[in-house]
Amino acid sequence: MTAQMVDERVFEGVGSLLDDYVMIRDQDKFVITYTPDSREPAAWVALGLKHRGVPADIVPMRPLEDSEFAERIGKVLPDPDTLPGRLVIITLERDTMSHFDVLAPLLSRYGHDKIMILRIISASADFFTRALNVSPAELSSLNGTLLHRLDNAKRVRVTTEGGTDITVDLDSEKYQWISNRGIWRPGGFTILPAGEIATYPANVEGVLVADGAYNANIISDLNAKLADNPARVEIEAGKAVSVSCDRPELQEMFQLCLDSPNGRNVGEFGLGTNHGVGEFSTTNSHINERSCGLHLGFGAHNQSFTRVEYMAWAHLDLITIGGLMWIDDETEPIDLTRVQPLDVPHPVDALDEDITGDCCGMGYRQLKGLSEDPSCQVPGVRPGH
Repeated sequence: MTAQMVDERVFEGVGSLLDDYVMIRDQDKFVITYTPDSREPAAWVALGLKHRGVPADIVPMRPLEDSEFAERIGKVLPDPDTLPGRLVIITLERDTMSHFDVLAPLLSRYGHDKIMILRIISASADFFTRALNVSPAELSSLNGTLLHRLDNAKRVRVTTEGGTDITVDLDSEKYQWISNRGIWRPGGFTILPAGEIATYPANVEGVLVADGAYNANIISDLNAKLADNPARVEIEAGKAVSVSCDRPELQEMFQLCLDSPNGRNVGEFGLGTNHGVGEFSTTNSHINERSCGLHLGFGAHNQSFTRVEYMAWAHLDLITIGGLMWIDDETEPIDLTRVQPLDVPHPVDALDEDITGDCCGMGYRQLKGLSEDPSCQVPGVRPGH
């Protein structure tokens, strides 16, 4: 693929971000902030705005810990009393999601209807060429369809051609469904990439064969694709009892994740809905878990601590290629790669994904320290998926 072709596809994605996700309005004020690993993606967004005649202030930031970030971004923020349109803040990071404590107070300062904050993780050419090919409206319809089918379900079974066969007990009254669909919700953050529903499983039994990819909240340069070396996890009573992978470096990392505090708990039952992703990425990326299919997240969960009391530092998503899902006693499964949208509204009681904190960016050495000494704390890193 030529550089010119890559550039064209990247800027098509930039256009989708601005036109379909942000939906630029007259008098919007833009601020772009980025970590050093996302300097180029930030430049693409700024150029996309420039082509639309929209200026933007650009503010660099360090990931996770940056004592001067609040002052730096504060210098470009407009007076709330004189802001004619919305304030749109776009953050771009590759491995982290940072500075919630700086951004969150802005929601009340400017008013929920006057500020949009998009937090982008996995910022890269892949993000723009693959994660934005499906509109938020379609993702909302697909998520709403699955949530409608699963709302009263007590048990599902998921199988894949790769060998996965798991049974998942659901309790939608106790555990909240989370929906990531890329639609702005006044008063909250928009987390991108989008295209997933997930919940905490009441129980999981069976075998997971992750032949798609992995995504972990650690910094890793290992090839994330698993087709040639699938990871097999045996699960009993909602906990991983064993993991095996023929790639020694991945076997070591997966074992370290599971051996970290509460790392064996299945903290997430997730279904990807973004059919525009295409083939899996080689990078450790949130884009992979949005791919249509099943993923189980081991370790950190996505619930409030009033619903699920344990805390875990590591979060390891293991992702399958596609899958068939049977709901309760239904005889016809849902093909997770070909979900047929129903004419139903997106449930109002499914929370839009809104990571209330910072996440990811744990180093491999920190992960090893956690696994060897559960009392080890991880400076600058908060648990999260």
